[in-house]
Amino acid sequence: MEMEPHLINWTLKSISNPLDAFLPPAEMRQSISTIKELPPLPEVGRRVMSLASDPLSDAKKLAEVIELDPLLTTQVIRWAGSALYGYRGKIYSVQDAISRVLGYDYVLNLVMGLTALSPLKTPQEGPLGSTEQWRHALASSHLMLKLSQNIPLERRPDPKKIQLAALLHNIGFLLLGHQFPDEFHYLDKLTRANPGLPVIRIENFAFGTDHSQLGGWLMRTWSMPKPVIDVIHHHHNPSYRGDNHILNLLTYLNDTLLGRIGIGDATSQDYPSTVFEQLHLSEIKTENLLDDLSDNLQAIESMAETLAS
Repeated sequence: MEMEPHLINWTLKSISNPLDAFLPPAEMRQSISTIKELPPLPEVGRRVMSLASDPLSDAKKLAEVIELDPLLTTQVIRWAGSALYGYRGKIYSVQDAISRVLGYDYVLNLVMGLTALSPLKTPQEGPLGSTEQWRHALASSHLMLKLSQNIPLERRPDPKKIQLAALLHNIGFLLLGHQFPDEFHYLDKLTRANPGLPVIRIENFAFGTDHSQLGGWLMRTWSMPKPVIDVIHHHHNPSYRGDNHILNLLTYLNDTLLGRIGIGDATSQDYPSTVFEQLHLSEIKTENLLDDLSDNLQAIESMAETLAS
């Protein structure tokens, strides 16, 4: 993706500090190829993935795995008790959270997503920092499921795939911050200086690649499900028509909607006029769901701050 010459000059000149003479790599892919080792998927994540393929797994077994990690246990219980789900009783255990509020599949995929994101250490602050990435991931996990419930059943993606795609589709930003801190700092400054430009265009200008390609590479290394890899790689392309294109289009719409309320990297992104027809969604209903989410942002932001720290 190319950027017009006048935009290149404006982008560079708009950075008041020359970033201490830092120069991004001429070819980011060459830098990526030199990496010897990626952060491994945590043990809890691997155990949860094994439960996903176990037909005898149940809420009790899932709770036992989650409770191996005290912080993860606290997060699941807090999530179940948040205002987003309207449960009026008290949640005292992971098994209660699964059985009474969230459901087995939801928690399975929530935990798989949370553990995949957890080993990537990225600066907390800024438009691309870990707090904003968690806010976007958690808001997406809620909004995408709500949107999907209004898609006709015969076209509706599998809720398990939706949850993982929602949580992980921007994981490339966290990988960039973890593996390439200087480049992440450079991109952060470019993004702050040019809030009107799509972040993905700035990435391609600066590095010759972007977070969707970085994230797809990591997910393949971790042997994540193909639908998740497809969405991570294509979620900025509403014209993608390969496998899982409905899930990808749902993700694209989700990002565009969240961008309108200042969440995520798609604040200047728009959707094609045909997106509602393709998803068989009502635009009015979609607006109502976004309003409902906006009313509950405090719970999401509180959880995002906890996860980022």
